Amino acid sequence: MGIEKITEVLRTCDLFCELSENELLSIANLCQMEMFEAGDLIYEQNSVGTKLYILSTGRVTLERTIDLGGTRKAKVNVFSLIEQANRRVMGSWYTLIGKQHEHMCSAICEKPTRMVSMQCSDLRDTMVKDSDIRIKILEKLVLLLRDRIISSYEAIETL
Repeated sequence: MGIEKITEVLRTCDLFCELSENELLSIANLCQMEMFEAGDLIYEQNSVGTKLYILSTGRVTLERTIDLGGTRKAKVNVFSLIEQANRRVMGSWYTLIGKQHEHMCSAICEKPTRMVSMQCSDLRDTMVKDSDIRIKILEKLVLLLRDRIISSYEAIETL
């Protein structure tokens, strides 16, 4: 899959949608397309993350293992990423501010899946060099995190 398709996926991702065409192209050059089969693990809960992922096609479930006491554990589906017009970023976003990121969930493919991925360190280097890109991405990151917090509160209120 070429740079044009990667750029289109980035353009439709909430985190990158405010970037200019030239800025998108500079980010697209950091990316690659990865293919996963149904049942494949993209990353595991508590592992140190190094990549950001954006769903191109397929379906990915974010699953969290929780301790129920003693040796009992449960797996809870936290979120499912599906193909849609506005793409959602997942992965090691915390590294964009220069901190180590441990995944809070495991990401498991529900069906054959294609993801655009990039090394967070490469994106961070680009953000450090270009303050316009940095400001746009970090502003979007704040809004995305706000939306996720609101969603979490709403889920708690339904319990």
